[in-house]
Amino acid sequence: MEKSKIKVLLVEDKPGDSRYWEEIFTGFKDIKTTLITPGQLSHLGNLIESEVPDLILLDLTLSEGRFEFFQSIHKTAPAVPIIVVTETEDPKFAVQAALEGAQDCLSKQDLDCFWLSRSFRYAIGRQRHLNQEKEVSNVDELTGLYNRRGFLTLAGRQIKIADREGWSLLMVFADVDGLKNINDELGHHYGDLALMEMAQIIREAFRVTDILGHLSGDEFVALLACDKDINEETLI
Repeated sequence: MEKSKIKVLLVEDKPGDSRYWEEIFTGFKDIKTTLITPGQLSHLGNLIESEVPDLILLDLTLSEGRFEFFQSIHKTAPAVPIIVVTETEDPKFAVQAALEGAQDCLSKQDLDCFWLSRSFRYAIGRQRHLNQEKEVSNVDELTGLYNRRGFLTLAGRQIKIADREGWSLLMVFADVDGLKNINDELGHHYGDLALMEMAQIIREAFRVTDILGHLSGDEFVALLACDKDINEETLI
C-alpha cells in the first residue's frame, strides 16, 4: 500500500527538536512526511505561501505567551490545520487552543508514531471539510462569484501580500443598468438571469487570478494585482 504524502511545517518557540521529530516521522507506517522548518519566524508567512504545507506542527514549551504564539501562527495560516504539542498535559490550554482553531493538542510525553500519524490524518480531514464549508459560505449562490464576506476576506489577504511584495492593486466597480426595470416589467426570474449573465461576462473579462465579487443587488467588484504602469486605458 502506497503511503500518503504529507508536507509538515514544524514551528517551534524553542528550536532544536527537529531531529526528534524526524525520528518520530520515520516510524510512520502509512504516511510519508516531508519536514519543513523556517529559518526565522519572521519568514514564516513567505514560507507558507511558497511551500503550501499540508499541516503545521506547533511545538510549544511552557513559557509565557505560548498561547499568543499559537494565535499568531493560526492567523498567518487560517486554512492550514495546526496540531499543537506541549511538554505536559494542560487541559485548559488544550480547550482554549481548540476553541481558537487548533485541530488537536497533544502531550509530548504521551506521543508515539501511531497516535501522531492518526492525529495528522484526522486534522487534515477535518480542516479540509471546514475549508469547503467556509468556501461555500463565501460564494454567492446565484452568480458563483464571491459574496461580500468572501470578497472582503480575500481582498484583505491580497492587500497584505501586495504591501509585502510591492505590487499595485486596482479595484473595479460595475453595476447592471436597468435591473429594477427588468425585475418590475419581466419579473425577478429574468432579473436573476441578468445577474448571472453579468457574472459570466465579468469572469470572461478578467483573469482567473483576479478576485471577483457580487456585493449585493446589481453591484459587482473586481480586485486586480497589476504592474505599476497599468492605467485605465490599458484595462479598458
